[in-house]
Amino acid sequence: MSSRSLRRSAGAAGGADEELVNNAIDIDAVVEPVTTRVSWYRSLKSLGDVFISVELTRLWYLHLVYSKKDGAELRNLFTNRFAALSTMISLFVASQVGALFSPSRPTETARTALEQLDYRNVAFWAGLALCVSLILSLLSLLATLSAWAIFNAVGTKNVHIILRSSQCLNAAALPSRLAMLSIFCYFLWLNLFWYVLADLAVAVPLSAFCMVSFFGIISTYSAVGRVMMFSGALGNEQIMDYDVESDLGGAELATALVDRVVVAKKGDIPVSQQYRIKYQEQLDILEEGGSLHLEDLLLPEYQQEREGGEDSSGSNNKQDITMSSTFVTLSDSKED
Repeated sequence: MSSRSLRRSAGAAGGADEELVNNAIDIDAVVEPVTTRVSWYRSLKSLGDVFISVELTRLWYLHLVYSKKDGAELRNLFTNRFAALSTMISLFVASQVGALFSPSRPTETARTALEQLDYRNVAFWAGLALCVSLILSLLSLLATLSAWAIFNAVGTKNVHIILRSSQCLNAAALPSRLAMLSIFCYFLWLNLFWYVLADLAVAVPLSAFCMVSFFGIISTYSAVGRVMMFSGALGNEQIMDYDVESDLGGAELATALVDRVVVAKKGDIPVSQQYRIKYQEQLDILEEGGSLHLEDLLLPEYQQEREGGEDSSGSNNKQDITMSSTFVTLSDSKED
């Protein structure tokens, strides 16, 4: 029974009981945020979303390409990402070079273990992870600067064509993926050095806290990213009517968004069609147990394009028939 029900019962029983219950903890206020936080992760596709952020997947990049109609906006979205990455990775490289060649005792121990190939020493693996992380950071910096220069030169009318090709899309995603690998190795050598610096009683809790926080951040933003993709938030169409969303609280709104994602996953609407149709209307149909109506729900501009294409193909067919009949007539006259 909820605390609200308890208050109503106390009101019927007497004033003293009512005053006692009014001072009780609101159970709904405690349980509801926890339940909402757990249900929020229903949007995750698999356990892989806990270890790899959804922003690094091909699906995320495809949603960006198809949802942004303006070529300049799409190009700026990628180039701004490259600009932020270049700054972050430069700081990573500086800190890793400083740590690798530092005269401090832990790094001296790691360098000695690497020189002697002391595999049984945790300092060896900490130093190896530091070296790998530095290499990945340098590769990520090279890829970021190259991608920044290349994609910034693409014309606004050709951005969508370029980024829809598989090789160019992978090239645009490469800097972010290398940066994420570098961050993984960064956290790895940082955790291993705690075992060099401190006793197990200190190192183990620090490592556990670091890893739980690290993967908690990844899973949180993976869930947010999938909600944005499958709810249609990346497009220009409003997800919910103002009259509906204004009556919902924060927790109720989060649950409604996740329910929307679950419906979208069952519908399995292609990314190439999601931003060409009245997506929210299609989700309403699926929620009521209906089927896909991609052709009927095309947006007006795409409807006109399709009708224009059909008219042009029809006129081309008529022209071909006329030319073929003319050819037959000329050939018959030659035979005569």
